Amino acid sequence: MGQDTNIGQQTAVTVFGNPESSKKLIKNHGQLCKIKQTIVCPCSGGNHGSADFNCDMCNGDGYIYTYQRRFLVVDENSRACDKTITPFWTPIISVDKIQNVTSAIQGGVKDYTVDSFTDTEVTLTESISQYEKKRVTYTFDGWTYIADETLRVDTVNKLMYADGTVFDAGYQSSNPLKASSDIAKVVKIWNHDTEAELTTYVIEGNTISTTETIGENMHIEYYQADLTQVITSDIAGRNNNETYTHDLTSGECKMAFYPFWELSRGDLIIISATVLYKSELVTHLKDLDKLFEIEIFDLNEIILDESGNKYELDIDYVLQGRHIKWISSSKPADNALFSIRYGYKPAYIIFEDNPQPNNLENKQYPKTVLAKSWSKISKDDVARLINE
Repeated sequence: MGQDTNIGQQTAVTVFGNPESSKKLIKNHGQLCKIKQTIVCPCSGGNHGSADFNCDMCNGDGYIYTYQRRFLVVDENSRACDKTITPFWTPIISVDKIQNVTSAIQGGVKDYTVDSFTDTEVTLTESISQYEKKRVTYTFDGWTYIADETLRVDTVNKLMYADGTVFDAGYQSSNPLKASSDIAKVVKIWNHDTEAELTTYVIEGNTISTTETIGENMHIEYYQADLTQVITSDIAGRNNNETYTHDLTSGECKMAFYPFWELSRGDLIIISATVLYKSELVTHLKDLDKLFEIEIFDLNEIILDESGNKYELDIDYVLQGRHIKWISSSKPADNALFSIRYGYKPAYIIFEDNPQPNNLENKQYPKTVLAKSWSKISKDDVARLINE
């Protein structure tokens, strides 16, 4: 290819971008959030692109939600000492490349060979200078393994809660709104007294429900999908006043994420350290009535149905994930409307605007997204996401 021989212009003083400064902004000032990545449910293929609301895999959402586990960090200036490299993100899953970068007269760019690595360190076959710039590319695990945790148990309603998922914000905050990660994978759940293992259960966030009998001393071995941070700006939320859409919240928000997130249309972003409140009319269909919002924080003390009957929290109903679980014989009639007020964590979806990567100077800067407020899932919206 052609060569630019204007050496003077090429070697003039140049100010280069620094992706690490942008990452530091997200780390220090971002809001806690969780990202649910989506896989299109196969049920939509045989249903003309629309979700099957009787599907057991997606429960009528049209999507199956998963959690990213492998995160690729590119050209990190990691710590070094003799033959040891210590990357900043751990635990390490794989190491792709390690380079030492100096000026041309000092040797230029040099590749190093990896001898071995552990969860936290990489060992090289030769020594590397700790004072010169490094470019380390590796993959870390975004899930946290919990070998044995005692569950908080509601034996009467057969519900269990993994409180180990609640985020520890340290000196920054006491986490009063209980930002918590989701259970990504269960290895086993068992009764610590009898050693009997639970075989039938459903996971919703950090809530576990079952139809089996459980004891007071239930334990779990699992992986949780770690929370991340997001910088939000230009938040616009509104409730449309047209008759046919007055129960739907619309709006958009600009968001910036770490560059190692693999984002796509249909992915959900839940702001974990924020709570909003709303009143909602729900049609009672069964013992579990699904609420419109994705992640529920708490329920109001009273539910009122269309006949004027009142129902009380923890006596007639409890919260199970994003559902109202009716626990007594006192409940609304089938297909009757009831009114409930509750708190929820705001959720956004990557809907019409694809994520915008920034790779100026062939470096990885934070990814930006224009996300749409997402609550009640319309079958037409799901079909648009799947078919377009």
